[in-house]
Amino acid sequence: MIFALVALALLSERVALAQAGTGSIRGLVTDASGAVVPDVQIEATNVGTQLKFTITTTGAGIYTLSTLPIGNYRVVAQRVGFKQYVQGPVVIATASTTTLNIVLELGEVSEKVTVTESVAPLIQVDNAEVATVVENRVVMDLPLQVGSGGGGRRQVESFIFLSPGVTGDWFTKTFNGSINLSNMAQVDGIAWTNAEVPGRFFEGTPPFEAVQEFKVANTLHPPEVGRAFGVTNYTLKSGTNRFHGNAFWFNREDNFDARGFFVDKKRHEIQNEFGGTLGGPIIKDKTFFFGSYSGFRFATGGGGTQLITLPPTDFRRGDFSRLKDDSGNLIQLHDPDTTHPDGKGGFIRDPFPGNIIPLSRLSAVAKRYIELMPAPDNDNIRGNFVSLHAEPQDDNRFSVKVDHNITSHHKISYSHWQSFRSTPGLWIGDFGADHPLDNG
Repeated sequence: MIFALVALALLSERVALAQAGTGSIRGLVTDASGAVVPDVQIEATNVGTQLKFTITTTGAGIYTLSTLPIGNYRVVAQRVGFKQYVQGPVVIATASTTTLNIVLELGEVSEKVTVTESVAPLIQVDNAEVATVVENRVVMDLPLQVGSGGGGRRQVESFIFLSPGVTGDWFTKTFNGSINLSNMAQVDGIAWTNAEVPGRFFEGTPPFEAVQEFKVANTLHPPEVGRAFGVTNYTLKSGTNRFHGNAFWFNREDNFDARGFFVDKKRHEIQNEFGGTLGGPIIKDKTFFFGSYSGFRFATGGGGTQLITLPPTDFRRGDFSRLKDDSGNLIQLHDPDTTHPDGKGGFIRDPFPGNIIPLSRLSAVAKRYIELMPAPDNDNIRGNFVSLHAEPQDDNRFSVKVDHNITSHHKISYSHWQSFRSTPGLWIGDFGADHPLDNG
């Protein structure tokens, strides 16, 4: 089992590091006269983990350190005949490139020139992508409504609307006027997709406190993500050489709320969100961990009922002979396999005889899905099932991330998050005349 996990991490690492969970430093090294300086050793050290990355400038004095874990770095440049150059902090952001041009002064390597000015990625000069990086400080400090979409808990995805051109809500969002759900998400460089609703991310969002930062890109993406209108790259927090942790609790209940002007009494409800994080070293300068847990509880003092619609028994067998509109006219279903020209420049389909779809034509996936539905309470086409709503609503999420530095050039990362959520009641959309298999 251990071997399998290590093998999986080794196979996955190249893909992960090459994409969203890392950043880069690049620049030009010159002397005081402006002449390029080749063969300069560049070393970037992560301040939190002491992981070191090294490279030598080319004959043109250019260097690029790529696939660096995000964070603050101390950059050292040295070559015989020049004073040692030190600068920090140099900020590496998610899926971004920080430009650091270095000017070396003549002197001995034992002499040092230290620059304490912070350097962060501002304008990307190596690509035309338009993007916004939302840092951890913004995520943690900006107010966020508790009890909004996505089950009521805090959602880090809510901050993507800080990026220009992003509109919508927690469920559907658009990038620069694109169609709904045409976006994609990546977590630590791995694409996250929802088999039920592509482009929908909130169901699988990592715990709020586990996200270090994320980048929202909505224009001119690189080829590897060009199939989406908008791309959000999330980077999970990693441990460092120091132990850090926190605990939190958000409470909302009717005792603290004012009564609405147009209601007779306040609605009874109690809402709590709580949890904590802990991160630190397993082996100093070598192996690190970070874990988080968040719980969400919501109760309104009781359950309730809702009349909903489930497919009637004959519909489940493919028999739609009872499917009629409000005027009593049959809503005819058409066979998509019989599409043919109508002689007028368009296409038509033949109707299913008797408005019955043969059992052999029914989707195996659909049949399995229907088997999981409860049976309707009666034979009505609409409003045939009473759904019971239980209380309270519970949501539990946890995450774990482990980073191991093999050498200064090789690293293994493993991250896992999971949610356990109870969804009271049952909701299944209406089945009726609005969305038949039409003749289009």
